[in-house]
Amino acid sequence: MGIVLCRIDDRLIHGQVVEGWFHHVHPDLVVVADDEAAKNAFQRSLMEMVVPYGIRTEILPVREAVARCLAGEFAPYRGILLFRYPRDVLQAISCGLPMKEINLGGLHSAGKTQFLGQGVNASEDDLMELQAILDSGIQVEVQPVPAEPSVDLKSLL
Repeated sequence: MGIVLCRIDDRLIHGQVVEGWFHHVHPDLVVVADDEAAKNAFQRSLMEMVVPYGIRTEILPVREAVARCLAGEFAPYRGILLFRYPRDVLQAISCGLPMKEINLGGLHSAGKTQFLGQGVNASEDDLMELQAILDSGIQVEVQPVPAEPSVDLKSLL
């Protein structure tokens, strides 16, 4: 089966992911690909506490998450792959991770931002990185929760 949902959400594992997306895609694995979280034991333990019992949780640096995906380690699972920032997706792409579609669920950048939809306020850097993801041929859909309609990011830029 492998990864069934790739999502950018700067909150990583939180209520919308657990209550919305977990119930929608029924994963048995969640992989957080985030360098910061992988180094932060407290953040890791908080995220692991909210994941329902029986769902395997891996919180890894981006490069390690990609390497393990490419090695087929997560292939037997129905998984969700979470990234904190668009730049992390670009790093995953540069490491060879094939992706067709990204769900953009939450960006809360500080300073001057462009509102792209509920929960998505993108900085100039975010916008450039999101455009680079689109330019690589990956479809990006803005959709905070499954109950809301998805919006093609191209129509918002």
